[in-house]
Amino acid sequence: MLEDHAEFGLRAEVRQERLVVAFWGELDILADEVLAAPLTRLARENHRDLVLDLRAVSFLDCGGLTLLCRARDGAQRRQAGVVLVVDNPFFRKILRLAGLADTFEITGDLESALTAGAEGSPV
Repeated sequence: MLEDHAEFGLRAEVRQERLVVAFWGELDILADEVLAAPLTRLARENHRDLVLDLRAVSFLDCGGLTLLCRARDGAQRRQAGVVLVVDNPFFRKILRLAGLADTFEITGDLESALTAGAEGSPV
């Protein structure tokens, strides 16, 4: 989905009863404008916990953070969990400096994200 855009995109699939949304490219204000509606629609249609995979993201700024926060807020309204997959230490630092590190569960790999919160509570 939206893979034909030159600078960013997302792909979504259901894995282990979770909606995995893998972003790629530059998550900036333009990405937020373009991807917010499709991401909201995917999450609403799937009614699942979200795994937002940022491993293929090359750039992250306040627009990208806004996109992640929108996804988190929508999931919370549906009483679903959200896990970020972030393997880039600089992106972890951005999340921490923006005061968002404690508002997301963050893992460094997809397998950990797929098993997070597996004991029956939302992620």
